[in-house]
Amino acid sequence: MSERLEPNVGQPGNDDVLTDDNFHTPETEEWWEHETIWFWWFNAERRLGAWHYHYLRPNVGVAGGGLFVFDDTSWFHMEAPYYFNYSNTPMPEDPDFRDVTFPSGERFQMLDPLQHYRITFADRDSIDLEIDWRAVGKPWVRVGGQPHTKQGDQSDKPRHFDQFGHVTGTLELHGETVPIDCYAMRDRSWWHLRPEFWKRGGGTSTYITCMADPDTAFFGAGPGGFLLLDGVRRPLLSGSVRRERDDGWGFMRRIVVTGTDSDGREFEAVGDSVSRMAFPISGVAGVCWQSLVRYEFNGVVAYGDDQDAWPLSTWAAFRRTVNGLADGRAGRFGPID
Repeated sequence: MSERLEPNVGQPGNDDVLTDDNFHTPETEEWWEHETIWFWWFNAERRLGAWHYHYLRPNVGVAGGGLFVFDDTSWFHMEAPYYFNYSNTPMPEDPDFRDVTFPSGERFQMLDPLQHYRITFADRDSIDLEIDWRAVGKPWVRVGGQPHTKQGDQSDKPRHFDQFGHVTGTLELHGETVPIDCYAMRDRSWWHLRPEFWKRGGGTSTYITCMADPDTAFFGAGPGGFLLLDGVRRPLLSGSVRRERDDGWGFMRRIVVTGTDSDGREFEAVGDSVSRMAFPISGVAGVCWQSLVRYEFNGVVAYGDDQDAWPLSTWAAFRRTVNGLADGRAGRFGPID
């Protein structure tokens, strides 16, 4: 999962400046040095989605995160089909992303750098998983200086990327066999700080993904994202997002995304949330309403996700205000969507 998108610099995608996808030595001695791994996948017919999300804080020797599986039976993480989200577990010894097992038992294998990954996990009481992720496009790389500190190298260099892949495999969940065959995003972040006080504002996230096939996709809703049409990927120069929210609970029911890329090509995607879950974001005081979304994208039916991310305090202030309750934090958020 990503911070709010920022524009790329240099050639579109910046993939020519990415040299590796292994773990990275911290640049500074700051407590909050942070590195993350995120893979997501789904079964649209089953209305089931899943996250693998892990963080490492090498300067303090801790890791956290886990596996979140949701469907349309509940949006509450305490009632999800499967959920664990650890905090402050030991760092894997000599972590190496070519083959790493986290204290939770999830194993990640890099079979071909930036191209092919395998994830396996088993809990004898309820779940057994083996999936393969294979790239269907080059990474979309963000470059920048070290944020939030004057320590370390402040030059622009890769610190985050997003990449679509084809995910295949099998999930055994409470005795049910769920085949996995979908196009879904993964991302990686490193060499940055992520303090406990996470973001400001809320309800304006543009971390939105959709892929119909390897030649047809979009990512984001304006600068920082891209449009892929007819196999040609170009950065988005402008865009908008509007979320229509559930009256009772505030989560997204419908989303409308538009954008124009550097070649002047336009898109519109109208999506319906077929399932969702409110994830406590690992390692920070935030919540993300993650939705599995069925889109009509330039007239094509496709699936993807929407990450509607909030600081916990801002979400509370937003919802209390909507419900007519006084809350002195209301000024922390502006227009929502």
